[in-house]
Amino acid sequence: MLTPLTPEGVPAFTAACAHEHVFGSKALTALRAHGLSSPACRFWHCGGDAALCLSDGVLLLSAAEGFPTGPVAELARREQVQEIDTTLPAAQALQRGLGGTLETSFFMEYRAAPPEPPFPPLIPGRLPDVFEVLCASHEYYRTHLDYPSWSEGVSLRLGCGLAEVWQLDIGGAPAAVGAILSSDEECAVIGPVAVRPEHRHQGLGAAISLFLTARALGMGKTPRLVSGYDAVAELYRKIGYTECGRWGELYL
Repeated sequence: MLTPLTPEGVPAFTAACAHEHVFGSKALTALRAHGLSSPACRFWHCGGDAALCLSDGVLLLSAAEGFPTGPVAELARREQVQEIDTTLPAAQALQRGLGGTLETSFFMEYRAAPPEPPFPPLIPGRLPDVFEVLCASHEYYRTHLDYPSWSEGVSLRLGCGLAEVWQLDIGGAPAAVGAILSSDEECAVIGPVAVRPEHRHQGLGAAISLFLTARALGMGKTPRLVSGYDAVAELYRKIGYTECGRWGELYL
């Protein structure tokens, strides 16, 4: 049974977030940033077996393998969830009960030597610029991100020291961005990394990813990320990342 998270349940919720480090770390970072009283993020758990976070219509799920998805589907219907982010097997099981459109690609983990300078001349990100580059880079950001809500969440994480955002300017204008927006005790999640269309095919995305990878390693954490689609995974393989499972995003 899924129960709303209380202070007493935080240790179990934290343990459940480790079942899947990418989306689990996002849920854990949201908890650390927002706490339990913010209407912007709500949390549920099932002991140490499952942890869930709902914000802006997106439900994050980190659960033990084989965790029954019926209660998650019931919650998604009740809360009118628009997107569920989890592992591919869990997303497929949820799709059988909820319908919707499923997208998938790889979870990836860095397993190479620490990247070495030189890195691009990145500067701390200005959130309006970062948002502009994200929206210019991909339709997903244009259709799924709302600046007031997005910037409020990122600003809160930045203020708590739970995230970092960087940008690269070319000719005085923002050209590419990268971030570490979540982490847990073991890993830091790289992304999003985005480049404006007119600056693509210059190696900027790979260079920024390596910079962020070095930042994560400097924190003593394992860098992880999600490849947006399978073709992008090949680019990450070339800089030291290896697949470690598949994610599923279910759009309802």
